[in-house]
Amino acid sequence: GFPVLPPDTNAAVGDTQVVQWVNLCYAVFDKSTGTLIAGPFAGTNFWKGFGAPCETNNDGDIIIQWDKTNHRWLAAQNVFNGPPYYTCVAVSQTADATGRYFRYAFPQQPGFPDYPKWGLTPSVYYQTQNVFGTVSFLGVNVCAYDAKNMLKGRRNATQICIFDNSNGTLFDDSMLPADDDSTQPADRASHSRTAGPEVLLGAIDNFLPGDTHVYEYVFTVNFGKPAKSTLAGVDGSMPISVPAFNLAICFLVADPLACVPQPSPGSELLDTLGDRLMYRLARFDDGRTQHFLVAHSVNDT
Repeated sequence: GFPVLPPDTNAAVGDTQVVQWVNLCYAVFDKSTGTLIAGPFAGTNFWKGFGAPCETNNDGDIIIQWDKTNHRWLAAQNVFNGPPYYTCVAVSQTADATGRYFRYAFPQQPGFPDYPKWGLTPSVYYQTQNVFGTVSFLGVNVCAYDAKNMLKGRRNATQICIFDNSNGTLFDDSMLPADDDSTQPADRASHSRTAGPEVLLGAIDNFLPGDTHVYEYVFTVNFGKPAKSTLAGVDGSMPISVPAFNLAICFLVADPLACVPQPSPGSELLDTLGDRLMYRLARFDDGRTQHFLVAHSVNDT
């Protein structure tokens, strides 16, 4: 009913449906015809009857995802009305996005959890977010969620988070967790309380006007012994060499907020978000090699 900036537009494609969520509202469409099936609904509709804070805070910065292995929907929205701050998660009980959901509210520490991004694997769901204090950037919170139990609606589904302030340098930011595009029934770690390592990428905006690296992080989670969970690559210690690039950031070119024209004359200019890799970081396995695919806005001069 009113404009929101930025719109945080995202969508996911399921077996027979498409769900699009634009900041405060989502809708469900038929995958074959594009016909509207249900909605638009306020984002809090996923947690209707669940109670505060998830049912009462429609704060945006949302994610809708399709778990390709388990054929379920995941909807997530952080509660920014804090402290305390929370991550609200809804996991569908079937492949029908209009059906029933298992709902959860997980705490977030140590500050305002901004720019959350998700990567799904068969047995673990991963989330990253930039964390801010009153006026300053504090670091990145990297979290793992016990998907095996969440998919069954169990209340004992746990969350493990590691807070990364880059050993005080604040180098690491805007990480993307790898999102599994395979359709195998389960990964090798799915029968263990120790999840396989999760690859994350991020931290490309720390060298102006550009760089010759992106930065890898590896998150290894142990739900049985949370204290043994680890995050490697802290403070940009695992660089990946790439061709030299210049960051496509609008304030380096022209308007501080938007500088990219759209095809239609007179259309509003777009922001590049060139200071970070673009969601999603897709991962797939061809049987011999893991492959990763991610997009990045760079200048063409």
